[in-house]
Amino acid sequence: MAHRIAELIKEAEKCAEDSEVAEACSTAILSLWEHRSALPEHLRPLGDLKPVIRTLVALDVEGNEHHFYRPALREAATADVESDVKEWLDLAIGLDYSARLLIRYALKNAAEKSVLKAEPWVQLALEAGATEGAEALLVRFVLDEDENKESEIRKAKLEERLSKLGGFVALASEMIGSLEAELEALKS
Repeated sequence: MAHRIAELIKEAEKCAEDSEVAEACSTAILSLWEHRSALPEHLRPLGDLKPVIRTLVALDVEGNEHHFYRPALREAATADVESDVKEWLDLAIGLDYSARLLIRYALKNAAEKSVLKAEPWVQLALEAGATEGAEALLVRFVLDEDENKESEIRKAKLEERLSKLGGFVALASEMIGSLEAELEALKS
């Protein structure tokens, strides 16, 4: 197949005016691109993106569903309980949100490192009319998140994230103090 594509490319370069030759070349290239996942692992284009893509899909970072203890947190969100119990349930929901933010941050950094080489190839494939694959999911995750939103919407979202993460840090600090006190009591 590769030899045939090389021949078609040479022919298309020689006959730049012939749209049928160019069309045949494009079709062959896109056909090969669509079957890239069938290639042996070490020959797959953009194969180094696979671990990050698999993690993105497994963690469903785009979803709004709770990540940890899904049924329990859904129930906690609507529970009719005393206010001090409700505060702790709300805190658990907030911790789930904070964990998602931290996981998303780690994945975004991993994705940015892996996508730098792949982005031009994925962009060219999209411009050529290739169907979107898993690589495009990764490129969108890195490039599109909130950067294209209006600044007021983006600002509000950032403020919400900072607030939730601040609560996470405060609770983590409180828990550290509690664990240190418990450890000291056991040492005595």
